[in-house]
Amino acid sequence: MQTLLDLLKTFKDSNNQIFIYRTGIRRFTFTYRQIYTLSLKMASFLEEKNIGKGDRVALWAGNSPWWVVSFFSIIARGGVIVPIDFISGKERAETITKLSGAKLIIQSNYKLEKITNIDSVTIEDLQFLLEKLKPVLRFPVLEPKDIAELVYTSGTTGDPKGVILTHKNITTNIIQAYKHIVIKSSFTFLSLLPLSHMFEQ
Repeated sequence: MQTLLDLLKTFKDSNNQIFIYRTGIRRFTFTYRQIYTLSLKMASFLEEKNIGKGDRVALWAGNSPWWVVSFFSIIARGGVIVPIDFISGKERAETITKLSGAKLIIQSNYKLEKITNIDSVTIEDLQFLLEKLKPVLRFPVLEPKDIAELVYTSGTTGDPKGVILTHKNITTNIIQAYKHIVIKSSFTFLSLLPLSHMFEQ
């Protein structure tokens, strides 16, 4: 595994591995294969939006399966993910989209104030927008040195500063972690942190 696209491709044959998403009393189950197919459908949507290799796409939404689909669809187009912490206010989100040069923002209906100065799609609408789309058939050629994410952080105080993360930065962490903690199918993981944080990803 050299890029996050390689990781996404492993989902194709993972029909038995599942993750569960809970919202209050509702429970939604997805297989990794479903995430793979939905990600490629959304990659078709991004293609229609003229998102290609190297283009920045901001992701400002709470944790959900659609956050994961958005993440991997950007990877499938060779784009650069710009995750924004969901609790961030509009001013900070606007600053990050401007600094990063984002061409598109995926944002949530649960934010009363929306980003309106760039092209936008609402994450809660994705399941309906993708229904009639076909998955992309071709992938970009990605190198380990290509940028995967542009993460803005400010520590505890100060203005956000962009940190460039390549595919190699992230996949190296995954591979090294797996060498020390072998994941077994019987394990159950509880995901609590925002997916905009690298540790949670």
